[in-house]
Amino acid sequence: MPSREAPQPPYVLLFEEAAPGAEPLMISVDDRPALPLFDSNEKAEAFLSSADFGPDWKPVEVSGMGLIAVLESVRGHVEYVALNPPPVSEGGMRVEMGGLEELIEALEQGRQEDDLFGLGGLSNN
Repeated sequence: MPSREAPQPPYVLLFEEAAPGAEPLMISVDDRPALPLFDSNEKAEAFLSSADFGPDWKPVEVSGMGLIAVLESVRGHVEYVALNPPPVSEGGMRVEMGGLEELIEALEQGRQEDDLFGLGGLSNN
């Protein structure tokens, strides 16, 4: 993902349970371990319903900070992020992949740019 911008919200991951510390679904794409990341619940649901991961997996929308935390928690397990993988039934899957480390870096950089005055994202609403 070096020449691309980081994906934009919403960030949707797949979990068996939406609890702190829960591990997200990880898949293999061309023998490369990857974390599937979706930009909508609909795409995540279509992917889930096309594969047999079991009935307990659900799409969960996470914040930017939540996404960074999850990405950091799966370091050592996966090196890639699969962006909006299509439903399994759609024949030869062509999946856009990005490096896990590059995505973490891009998200952290974007967060720093959004916090120009060091206020931690405070707004004057």
